[in-house]
Amino acid sequence: MSEDMAEAPVRLERLERAMRAAEIGVWDWDLVTDAFDYSPSARDIFGLPPEGRLSIEDIRALVHPEDSEATRAATGRVLDPLLRSTETYTYRIRRGDTGDRRWIRARGLAEFSGDGPDARAVRFTGTVEDITEAEETRRALAISEARLRIALDAAAMAVWDLDIESDTLVAGPELKRLYGFPEDSDPTPADLRATYAPGEAERLERENAEAMARGDTSIQTRVRHVLGDGTERVLTVRAALAPDDGSGRRRAIGVVFDVTDQVANEERLATIARELRHRMKNMVTMAGVLAGRTWPRDEAHATYVDRLRAMGASADLMFGAEDGLSVPLVDIVDRILAPFRRPGSDGIAMDGPDMTLPERTASGLAMVLHELGTNATKHGALSRNGGEVRVAWRETPRGLRLHWTERGGPTVCPPAGDGFGMVLLRRAALPSPHEVSVTFDPAGLSATIDVVLQPM
Repeated sequence: MSEDMAEAPVRLERLERAMRAAEIGVWDWDLVTDAFDYSPSARDIFGLPPEGRLSIEDIRALVHPEDSEATRAATGRVLDPLLRSTETYTYRIRRGDTGDRRWIRARGLAEFSGDGPDARAVRFTGTVEDITEAEETRRALAISEARLRIALDAAAMAVWDLDIESDTLVAGPELKRLYGFPEDSDPTPADLRATYAPGEAERLERENAEAMARGDTSIQTRVRHVLGDGTERVLTVRAALAPDDGSGRRRAIGVVFDVTDQVANEERLATIARELRHRMKNMVTMAGVLAGRTWPRDEAHATYVDRLRAMGASADLMFGAEDGLSVPLVDIVDRILAPFRRPGSDGIAMDGPDMTLPERTASGLAMVLHELGTNATKHGALSRNGGEVRVAWRETPRGLRLHWTERGGPTVCPPAGDGFGMVLLRRAALPSPHEVSVTFDPAGLSATIDVVLQPM
């Protein structure tokens, strides 16, 4: 006996031990005698008895009915002398002992005798392994990705991944559609930047520099684009630096979605608001003129005209300042509440640090304060002599918290339902992420207004 022949059983034993350690089973099918053999590991994977004769039909009986045809077809391709396939195929089984469903991956090779048209398969040998956990994870990820894709499509949203160092972009079909590129194209970041409307590149460069100076790791902005076909679109871009993956490279990951229609609606509303502001100011002016022609110019007339002017000033704030600049908070509170002050002892106290609000937020807060002041004059603390309103505010990590407290008015009873005023207070004037909460304390109405100035 040669040394190689003597070592063969040892090598086979080592191979079997290695296969068991890897939880891989071995099978062998003699197609001439139809003898079928499964290794102990293979029997364990299929939930078969550790001993006893097996046939190919015993194995096929455990294959899931929905996968039976596919596995037979795969076997047929392996055993076909013209194809001699060496493919790997995956299928489900029901374990023979517990009936549990498991995912199996099988690989096999056939041996052939004869050549040409006389060739035929005489032996089929291969491996099987249980890949249930990996397959279920893969399929769960596939389902999750499919759901995400559907959600992105429904929201006209795309995900992107940018390598900052090399300025290379991973762009999916959704991103290409948003920017008007063919699906078979491979746009670069420079191609996307080329669609910026005039002035946008410079603005974005300034915003990015300011964000980096503040130490921000995320940014959100709207960008106007002129696409290749001349279409103008407005896209909102949200981006954040990706966590360090140990590669030393900086990456940004984000989403982009089309807000063109939303911006068009906002611009129409802004136009309407400007027209309403001018008309209201004209009405206030006309009311002052009529008052001067109707009543003598006494102290009561002067007080009335002062209130009209205060109403005109508050209208400017509620509909938004034309210059779009930030507004001091103390000016907002003072100007909005001026029409509700009583001569002599006005009953309104203010307390808080110096702060400024951007125009968009200032107009929303002005609406809330005007509604609270109107309610206090009609039904609350300002409807009685001696009633008081206290307005106090402070800075918070994300912006501003303002407290409105009434005392000395009629006993407060909660309303039966939300009328227009409550809807305006709680949802319309300062929508999420801002928040307005109102408490109907019998001693006096109170409200807490949280204005968000810093993103999460």
